[in-house]
Amino acid sequence: MPLLNKAPGLLLLLSFALTVISVWTSVNIDWIQGGLMWLAGSILFFSLGVKQKRVILTISLFAILSWVVAWITGETSQIIKALSANQLMIVMLIGVQFLQLVALPADEGAESLPTGFKAFIRTYFGVHFFGSIINLSAVLLVADRLVKEARLSMNQQKLLTRAFTSGAHWSPFFAAFAAALVFTPDASLPIVMSAGISMASIAFLVTLYEVKVDKSESIGKFVGYPMHFEALWLPAILVMLVAAAHALFPAISVLILIAMCSLGLSVFVLLWRKGGEAGTAAFINHTVNKLPQMKNELLLFLVAGVFGSGLAAALDGLSIEIPFQYFDGLAASIILLFMFVLAILGVHPVISIAVIGHWIMTIEPNQTLLAIMFLMAWAIGVSASPISGINLALHGRYGASGQQIFKWNISYALKLYVCDCVVLMLAAYLLGI
Repeated sequence: MPLLNKAPGLLLLLSFALTVISVWTSVNIDWIQGGLMWLAGSILFFSLGVKQKRVILTISLFAILSWVVAWITGETSQIIKALSANQLMIVMLIGVQFLQLVALPADEGAESLPTGFKAFIRTYFGVHFFGSIINLSAVLLVADRLVKEARLSMNQQKLLTRAFTSGAHWSPFFAAFAAALVFTPDASLPIVMSAGISMASIAFLVTLYEVKVDKSESIGKFVGYPMHFEALWLPAILVMLVAAAHALFPAISVLILIAMCSLGLSVFVLLWRKGGEAGTAAFINHTVNKLPQMKNELLLFLVAGVFGSGLAAALDGLSIEIPFQYFDGLAASIILLFMFVLAILGVHPVISIAVIGHWIMTIEPNQTLLAIMFLMAWAIGVSASPISGINLALHGRYGASGQQIFKWNISYALKLYVCDCVVLMLAAYLLGI
């Protein structure tokens, strides 16, 4: 049993290494890399909670049904490839996961919590920037410190949810970015990130406006987290490394470059801080004990890849075409609304991206506009969805009301959707669509 507990992390790291090697050498070993991922996922499935198991099994059932339809219609040529459809996305998440070794801000346990308007601003941007690099870990670190003083307030919950999810608009270290780039490898990253940063800024302004005008809880009494922004040097270096690597190796997938830079920088800083022996021990411990904690994302992305590919094959076999001849700003806005409604109903954005991504390729959409839309769908979807990871964490870990979280964030998400439509129209116009 101890060996079985260590196996998933080691299998994931081995799959990571083989995937990187295959990309740089053009050796086709997808079935080995994918097989290792599925083996790790199969072992980790049994450690999932009941709700998570139910979600994975439900998606798996739909995936099987979609491939049965594809088989009946004679469209099964991609069934083996479907098993590793999201391989690069998972590899990127593995690389980013190692950043937790070195990028987490210190929990200033002995420092008193700041209050007031400035505390809100600093806490928001701290959660946003650290969350954009190390994802949910940053939110949990801040929330764990805040609940030592009192239950999370309305404004604290709004801040944690929105500061984190708005990072999906632009951060290349978010799962959203990986999911989008699977279908948009030729998208212009500067344009995508510029549009995303604009939307993240709007998300901040919307949140700031709401908390300032809401008299039920004064922003002057807001209790924040003691953020020290000098700790942002490592995330800044990471962004520059990825940009430089992309400029030097434009033919290599951005997802692989992000994964390699994340892991390489983590190892370098870890060895620099702790030395060879202690650093190696920390790396091994993280691989064995911490890496398997991404089990929810791992299994979700594995089955989502199979489901998305299967549904696309089924739709192709049934000759059901996407109801758009052109992918312009209007079409993007309509599809975005559809994806948003699906998220509210409990369909994770990674599923809708996988399905629509395969389906929409038949009309050869502009990949830059498509990537912008996918990131928007993720950002507004997970902010309002009652079963998104961030909202489930606030509800299950800190006793926040799921009904209240939804009530506060649905109006916020609708405001962002309207702004999203404007940005999509403008982006389509500037892209000449």
